[in-house]
Amino acid sequence: MNYQPILIIVRMLGLLSAPQDLPYSPSLLLRLLAVYVVTGMMVLIPGVNDLFTAVALLLLDLVLLFAFLKFCLYTRNHSERFLQTLLACLGVGIFFQLLALPLVLVLNSGVETSQANSALGGLFYLMLVSWQITIIAHILRHAMNMLMGLTLLLSFSYLLVAIFLSNQITAYLAAS
Repeated sequence: MNYQPILIIVRMLGLLSAPQDLPYSPSLLLRLLAVYVVTGMMVLIPGVNDLFTAVALLLLDLVLLFAFLKFCLYTRNHSERFLQTLLACLGVGIFFQLLALPLVLVLNSGVETSQANSALGGLFYLMLVSWQITIIAHILRHAMNMLMGLTLLLSFSYLLVAIFLSNQITAYLAAS
């Protein structure tokens, strides 16, 4: 097995490598998609009422990611960078899903937690989200040849849209 892409993704988490460092590999895309779906389901299932909602939210996440990257790269005339940018986003997404999994399991265990533990969990979640926004901005900066400040705004906007649409879908599915 070739561990080079994993090492590149880990280096990306420290802002030390860029999406263009990843190989152009459709087979790697399929493997990362499979792992992303598994880790995504592990994170989503404890927090939602049913499997259908978890699948719907994961599909929404993937469609939004594909559309967001396609749109951003197309507007900057860098459509050829889509695969490597998607590989980078999926790779770091897997890492963040794995980091969030213990927090999700604790918060959804049904056991009462103290206010201090809840605050600590919230702080951990805020740190994870902030780090992920920074990494996605770093990926976009390299993929789109833009300033980091602009790509931070883009990645934060993407997060807000994703949260809004996820809440809408969850509310719709809960009502029906």
